[in-house]
Amino acid sequence: MKTILGKISRDLIGNIVIIHFYEPLSLIEKKRFARDFLKQKENYQIKTVLEKVGKIKGRLRKAELRFLNGERNFIAEYKENGCIFKFDLREAYFSPRLSWNRQKIAEDVAKKVNEKKSKILVMFSGISPYPIILARYLKSQKKKAFIVSSEINQKACKIGEENVRLNKLQDYISVLQGDSKKIGLKLKAKKLPLQFDFILMPRPNLRETFLSSALKLGKKGTKYYYHGFGEKGKVLNEIQKDAKNKIKILSISQAGDIGPRLNRWLVVFEKV
Repeated sequence: MKTILGKISRDLIGNIVIIHFYEPLSLIEKKRFARDFLKQKENYQIKTVLEKVGKIKGRLRKAELRFLNGERNFIAEYKENGCIFKFDLREAYFSPRLSWNRQKIAEDVAKKVNEKKSKILVMFSGISPYPIILARYLKSQKKKAFIVSSEINQKACKIGEENVRLNKLQDYISVLQGDSKKIGLKLKAKKLPLQFDFILMPRPNLRETFLSSALKLGKKGTKYYYHGFGEKGKVLNEIQKDAKNKIKILSISQAGDIGPRLNRWLVVFEKV
């Protein structure tokens, strides 16, 4: 088991661990590893071992997972930053590695929220971890906000709505299903705000920046929290190109990685 440990990555999501094997092993070897993993005392809270097969792909960002050992279950029960999440890992993308990033953004937004009820849009929200973490933090600070949680994956939206109720944050969050490229039309049809004070863009690693859509929903002074991928210079160039000098960069910092030598960056900028 020690020799294999250096050749895997793992994501602990509550009662489930997802293993990614970097070197070819037989299914029997993988199942044996999973069995031994569950026997370790420090892994007592883990009931199920799954294998990540291939990359996250498709517009809906679904993972291909294989059951290896333990309870045959794909429903994760996960706690983060005081919030509870329950969801089917096969239906929507979720990364526990972004926990600190979600908290960092929540704290930063809360500092900038004024006395008025701020309007906040979260694009690519998946099962709504960013909106929920943010709403809980704002509520603990006794600050008012209305958050729209936007996601194209219909099943992820339903899970997001359930998690909003689970955390008793219905007064803060409204879940909106739809394509980020057409988000303005969707907001108008649902009679939701068309301009926001803060726009969070924890976007996947796609060629499209979606900035043309996002910038239409901001106003002078709107703060954006944007995820870009690759080299720092490349990320800044793609933002400036699509924003057409309508923004001012406030900060850029690493927000982890999504693979070997492929960084994720958090860029905070303001519409001018």
